[in-house]
Amino acid sequence: MEDLTDAPAIPVLSGDGRLLDLLFSLRGKGSVHSVFTRVVNLLAPGGTLIALAARGSGDAPRTLVADVADWSAYQLGAGLDVTFATGNIALDRSPAPRPPLRLATAGARAWHPAAPSLAPLPPGALAGAADAVARICRVHGPLGGMLGARPGAGPMEAAVVRALHAGRDLLLSGLRTGDRERTRDGVLALLGLGPGLTPAGDDFLTGLVLVAALPGSRLDGFPPLLRDLLADRGDRTTALSLATLSEAAEGRVRSELLRLVALLAHGNPTAAGPGGGPRSGELHASVREVLAIGHSSGGDLLSGLAAGLRLEEELRGPL
Repeated sequence: MEDLTDAPAIPVLSGDGRLLDLLFSLRGKGSVHSVFTRVVNLLAPGGTLIALAARGSGDAPRTLVADVADWSAYQLGAGLDVTFATGNIALDRSPAPRPPLRLATAGARAWHPAAPSLAPLPPGALAGAADAVARICRVHGPLGGMLGARPGAGPMEAAVVRALHAGRDLLLSGLRTGDRERTRDGVLALLGLGPGLTPAGDDFLTGLVLVAALPGSRLDGFPPLLRDLLADRGDRTTALSLATLSEAAEGRVRSELLRLVALLAHGNPTAAGPGGGPRSGELHASVREVLAIGHSSGGDLLSGLAAGLRLEEELRGPL
């Protein structure tokens, strides 16, 4: 095993606490999965997908935030070797024989996502929160996924959007009536549906299963059903999406989405705040922060979240 302690290291600023614990004892060879301007995805020994995010990125499951502006200057490429050794990560660079790029996790702030409970909210609050989120999405959300086809969209995009809406309706019908087979069919209709590393159907499932994974949810049977389907049919989607969905089924999602859920959990998001200022401004900023995720991922995540909130309200009934 190479000694990685002598090479200059880029510090990791923060990371998923669960991942940091894993890396402390992890030794062996992995590889670079994919490279983007602000994110590099790695496959660790054993196949766990890990994201290296640039400075200023939000915390997220299976993610380390490193002290770099972006990754464009580091000559990284998919398939190159990665060495893991007791909290240190060394990435081979191209062309050889460039020295490896080393990252050190010592001193990184550990992020531990905490999902709030929506159970204490009074009747009507969940549906009101969903409506407030949906209104902001209609004004600012990107089209091309669950929010609808773009103006002048070609037949392929229009067909994908129709399939997304059909899968969504089938899934929600199954959850609403407790029909396990319809629920299963709805998940499979959405899993992997759409372009990109996290397809729109998967982003919708992520937002929906987050609600189901919150403490006290009436949808608590959905996360184990989804986990079973991911174990059996995970090859229908991308490695990144599979990891994201698996974490969301445990209530572990990106910090931007958790901040929004925490805001909604505090009650009516359109009411005046304790200092007299409008909490609607906080909600608007928080929704816009989620909408900024990916090209259309944020809108699809919020579509799933809003659908889950409405369904949770229906299943509670009058209290």
